Amino acid sequence: MFLPILISAVIAAPNIVIISMDTLRSDHLSFYGHPHDTAPALHALSEQSLVFDNMICEIPLTSPSFSAMMSSQYPRQTGTTRNGLRLPDDVPTAAQSFQSAGYETMCVTSNWTLKDKLSGLDRGFDVYDDKFHKKRWGFIKSERDADEVTALALELLENRDTDKPLFAWFHYSDPHAPYKMHRKYKVSSKSDYPKVKGRKIRVRYDSEIRRTDHYIEQVLDALPKENTFIIFLSDHGESIWEHDYLGHGRRIYQTGMHIPFMVSGPGITPGRTNIPVRGIDVATTLLGMAGLAAPETMLGLDILNTEVPLDRIRVVETYGGAVPNFGVTRQIMADKPPQRQGVVLDGWKLILDGSEHELFHIRQDPMETQDVAQDQPEKSAELLALIAEWSARVALNKDNEAQLSEDDMEALESLGYID
Repeated sequence: MFLPILISAVIAAPNIVIISMDTLRSDHLSFYGHPHDTAPALHALSEQSLVFDNMICEIPLTSPSFSAMMSSQYPRQTGTTRNGLRLPDDVPTAAQSFQSAGYETMCVTSNWTLKDKLSGLDRGFDVYDDKFHKKRWGFIKSERDADEVTALALELLENRDTDKPLFAWFHYSDPHAPYKMHRKYKVSSKSDYPKVKGRKIRVRYDSEIRRTDHYIEQVLDALPKENTFIIFLSDHGESIWEHDYLGHGRRIYQTGMHIPFMVSGPGITPGRTNIPVRGIDVATTLLGMAGLAAPETMLGLDILNTEVPLDRIRVVETYGGAVPNFGVTRQIMADKPPQRQGVVLDGWKLILDGSEHELFHIRQDPMETQDVAQDQPEKSAELLALIAEWSARVALNKDNEAQLSEDDMEALESLGYID
């Protein structure tokens, strides 16, 4: 069974702009059902966009997730299974295709894990601004604030070559822990979350989103008005004590895997769709917007110009959010098996954790509160077999490795990625 979402004929060399917000779970946005307007500018954009209600990331970590999105390959294939493991130089990215096609390409990052030497995602960008400065007293600043990202983005946009089409990516990290309270941007209170754990964190998290939205609005206002696709998405979500877990990277429940994704631009009919999409579809879809052929290495679907099977099998993994504190060597290897695997198919989701598994009907139970594995042994067996088949078919790249500097170690530790 298929559902096509076909856009009209591609306009010659359209501008394509990605705006991403780190650690953003979709259910804290009003256009995904949150009761408070945490992001009014994005809400307004959603009314002009095709909003995807069924988008999941490949892995709940920043650099591995974006590596999958930009290369359209699974993290296990490229060995980018943890923050700090760089995308191999021989893996093509969407940015390289745009650059080769004559686009002006620019990126502003805001998370240390996306630095060029750690991620390899700078390839194909004429400008890849990933500069971080030490705080006072010599401590590493591992994230940029939204105001700094917007200032840099506006400068690049003002000085761009308007004779060339534009491919841009601006990434905001503010909702990432540690969660700050921005009283000017407070949109919720603890009383709005009376029966859940982590009420104070949720209020802070909402204010981080609201403040980031304020600065994103300035970038939206500065973008070319004609012939421009705007893509908004996140790398992964965030668990706020659901399943007794705070953070991301180690679990693959929906709070960490279900991410916002919407597209506006020429030929796009605003609305919503529930087709099953995933991280590896991003690069192929971006290239499809420009009428560019995707490299043969890319595995995702162009979800705007091809039919997407409604019974699509989506396997996800995590290899752990942190690396061990290995002292002097500071080396990361991609030779570890996944900590957890999951499969999503036709409203069902199975999570495999060692020899144990859980089964949820996420269409009826999106917060995964009722494990029905005991009641559905045949469905569990079916989904376990799909994970085993996929794992056997998609090779695990164990050769990727990285050598981290002392600054890298300090930054990753401040972000919660060092045990």
